[in-house]
Amino acid sequence: MDTLNLTSTETIISANLTTPDGLAIDWIADNIYWTDAGRKVIEVARLDGSSRKIIIQDGLDEPRAVAMFPRKG
Repeated sequence: MDTLNLTSTETIISANLTTPDGLAIDWIADNIYWTDAGRKVIEVARLDGSSRKIIIQDGLDEPRAVAMFPRKG
């Protein structure tokens, strides 16, 4: 079982961010989701930062939060 290490930090995503805000982790699929109000997008990437892509970019004014329900997909 993995344990949470609160003694160190790691930067996963740092490029092409304006105003990152909401953050959610899908611990089943190992994805991280976040909102960027400055760019008006919601993005996803693997927990290691790979496979980054915009999943919603149309019709967003100032996305601030995102919620996950991994068991429902």
